[in-house]
Amino acid sequence: MATKPEQDIAQLEILLRQLEKEYDKFFCGLECREPTATENAVLAIVRSYVGRPMQNPTLGFKYNSLVARYNSFRTVWTRKLREKEEGRASGLGVARPVALPRAEPRHAAQSTANPGEYLSSDPLHEPRHIEQFFETYRRLREESGEPTATLRVESFQKALAEKVEKIKREQGCDAVLIRVTSEQGRTRLVAKPFRRPVKPPGSSA
Repeated sequence: MATKPEQDIAQLEILLRQLEKEYDKFFCGLECREPTATENAVLAIVRSYVGRPMQNPTLGFKYNSLVARYNSFRTVWTRKLREKEEGRASGLGVARPVALPRAEPRHAAQSTANPGEYLSSDPLHEPRHIEQFFETYRRLREESGEPTATLRVESFQKALAEKVEKIKREQGCDAVLIRVTSEQGRTRLVAKPFRRPVKPPGSSA
């Protein structure tokens, strides 16, 4: 049976991975609030071992490595938060479901006439479309005077994928239509659950 320190270190590693994902979504504009609950859980474990050297050298090394990793992330997050407080970061809203006159997406993104729109069922398997959408998002941020140096298409893609899956699960929709807009000097992402229009009974396929 695992000891209490072993359980805590394992939990700390899980929480730290979760915290990194949640901050990625926050800074990409996919969540409107900081992940304070997860970060508090990380800090609770970290602080519980301050001034208490671990008897197991292997656990002690892993604990120190995880703390160093958290501190490194925290430095980056603090800088990004400062930028956000200066009014240069994005947000995302989830609108009500909308039915669009397009074919139902299955495993690939649908093309749209507007490069600032992205209809997706699984961003992780739509690299060409996500790259095009990311470039539109990045360009609009540049034009608005918002920072873009820390934006990465990989983080953007993973954050969008988690948001799309969450909306599909909660709304019971086929896919998600995401728009990037720029208003009053701020770039925003707006997500709308996508549902194929229901055909009346007796209509042909």
